[in-house]
Amino acid sequence: MPPLSASALAIRASVFSDLAPRLQAHAARGGTLFPLHIGDTWRAPPAAASLAHAAAADDPALYRYGPLGGAPELLAAIARSLDAAGRALPDPSPANLLVAAGATHALFCAARAMLDAGDEVLVLAPYWPLSVGGRRAAGAAPVEVAVQPALATVPGFDLAGALAAACTARTRAIYLITPNNPDGFVLRPEHLEAIADVARRRDLWVIADEVYADYVYAGEHRSIARLPGMAGRTVTAYSLSKSHALAGLRVGYIAGPEGLIAAARRVATHTVFNVPLVAQRCAARALGEGDGWVAEAGAGYREARAMTVAALAGRADFVAPDGGCYVFMDLTRALRGAPLVGLLERAIDAGVALAPGDAFGAGYERCARLCFSAVEPGALAEGLARLVGVLDDRV
Repeated sequence: MPPLSASALAIRASVFSDLAPRLQAHAARGGTLFPLHIGDTWRAPPAAASLAHAAAADDPALYRYGPLGGAPELLAAIARSLDAAGRALPDPSPANLLVAAGATHALFCAARAMLDAGDEVLVLAPYWPLSVGGRRAAGAAPVEVAVQPALATVPGFDLAGALAAACTARTRAIYLITPNNPDGFVLRPEHLEAIADVARRRDLWVIADEVYADYVYAGEHRSIARLPGMAGRTVTAYSLSKSHALAGLRVGYIAGPEGLIAAARRVATHTVFNVPLVAQRCAARALGEGDGWVAEAGAGYREARAMTVAALAGRADFVAPDGGCYVFMDLTRALRGAPLVGLLERAIDAGVALAPGDAFGAGYERCARLCFSAVEPGALAEGLARLVGVLDDRV
């Protein structure tokens, strides 16, 4: 077998692989585990989006190939949803939209469409681990630009200067997440303006990951594509996994300029051809009839956020998340000079799994991410109590 490429080797391991043996040992003992390391929700999806509603046994279309790039029913629902919320580019048409096998796949297709081998992408850190892996898989080189916690805590932080300093002749794009994964930070208008200014002056693409846009608790979510001169250079990603609890159906989408979307559609054709129609039908129903569900979920996540922030206050350093479903903790005080892995292993032994911070960028080796939407409220309370025992060194 020929050797694997460097990019393949860089992304082949799970971000949780170092903790896998401990997780397996805990499971073998039959211990209860609160999986706060996984970015998911305990909630069932909207009833209207269930497979029972979508998969009529007498509909032969569900067993055939579907339209490339998205079913008309879903594309129309996406356009209505984006327009109503004021997200991504204004007045999108089907030519501006691509439905893919989750936002991960959609973002990969966009990266392959806009980037050549060796191109550099500035990535605001900390970041979702698969964002870097996806850019590497597309042949590009991610360049981390550490902006947190300074962006949230340092008045007048020069974001434009930090981005400009990281640019080279090979820079082609800037990747941002708002609300951010792993820390829930929502980029302010002045931050979006700074990013847009750098992109316009240097003729860069912007890849805007807005998969948590429905869940904002402080401030206001805005799409950078709506700023002057940005609609033609921005691709924006969304996910039914995050908005409507449909992670298992793998439906996500991107919105962007027609030429970029046409190129990304060709990549999608040669990777998954089309997303299963039954999944797209569920997604369309979720977008069309799920507003009440999103509001209820958001209220529940807000309460879970408050519970988590209260439990961890004084035990870890963090900025309360503006949105999303995560708290990103600096655990330096609890580590007392020891490596993070030991604390994470003790947490697993106590029944709580957290995501290690080094998966989210260089310089975050003493941090960990906790997902407060992963388990129902009673389980979250118990999991937090166990974690507090670990942080207070009572276990």
